[in-house]
Amino acid sequence: MALENHKCPCLEWQDVEGCCHRVNIIERLYIGRVCQGVPADKRVIIRDVNVSRDHAIITRAGNALTIKDSSRNGTWVNNVRITSGGEQKLVSGDFVHIGSTKLHVVFSEQPDHCNSGDVNLIEITRVLSRQETVTHLVADIRGFSILAQQTESSLLFEVLSQLYESLTNIVHENRGTVKDFAGDAIFAFWEHNVKDDSAVVRSACHAALLQQQAAVALFSNLPEKFSKLRHLKLGWGIATGPVTVSHYGVRSENLALVGDSTNLAFRLSGLANKELSSTIVVCHKTAEMVEQFMHVTPLGEVGTKGRAGKETVFSIA
Repeated sequence: MALENHKCPCLEWQDVEGCCHRVNIIERLYIGRVCQGVPADKRVIIRDVNVSRDHAIITRAGNALTIKDSSRNGTWVNNVRITSGGEQKLVSGDFVHIGSTKLHVVFSEQPDHCNSGDVNLIEITRVLSRQETVTHLVADIRGFSILAQQTESSLLFEVLSQLYESLTNIVHENRGTVKDFAGDAIFAFWEHNVKDDSAVVRSACHAALLQQQAAVALFSNLPEKFSKLRHLKLGWGIATGPVTVSHYGVRSENLALVGDSTNLAFRLSGLANKELSSTIVVCHKTAEMVEQFMHVTPLGEVGTKGRAGKETVFSIA
């Protein structure tokens, strides 16, 4: 949706004391607990120990709004987490969740200036650790190490850039979050922050199926100079389970998901299209939550590297 020329985009929100605020977005709007050195009309101060000193920036460029996360505890747009350090487009009607504050993106005929002030600034951000259910998706390239030895790095980078851009867009279109790129793998996740858990899991599985189609289309249509890369294959692993979501270190990008299901997703991706013939391999909990909505095929029990016992796994189509 393009911005309407006769209206100015702004944020509206209500603070913990019930006071309503509005601030217009001219070029850049800084959101955080301190926003040191930023003029009062270009910042939104949120007095919350869970909010970083410099939490997020909203940028207006012509008829486009984007928000960039630079926080420790995350920024959500319409209940979907932005990739740590990443950007997300904003349109009129969007809701931005930062800490316990919900900010509404609106277009105003006569926008007012923000009336939040530099009061009771807290110097230390309290990093949250939350226990929640998450569905993980890991897509891993088969035989990447040998491929890297045999292929010119510039050619490999060009193809991988196209691949990861396509896979990332599919995650975002299906309301997921890209955690990072771990070597030759892309790691994404879906938080179960809605009432219908199965809908979240279906989104992750649907994303994997679309990623599979996109990868095949990309590789099969590569120009002649990429002939060695036309036979690239990926394996997908999907696992659902409880994790602790927090941060390691001091960088906002160091978002941590800690739990057996995180490890399991990586292990399953390593088996897919390799030890197992199926391209997409999912854990039993994931299969149970989507079997009424898509074709699920049992693959039996498998051992997973570094984990005790065996896991019953399935493929989806």
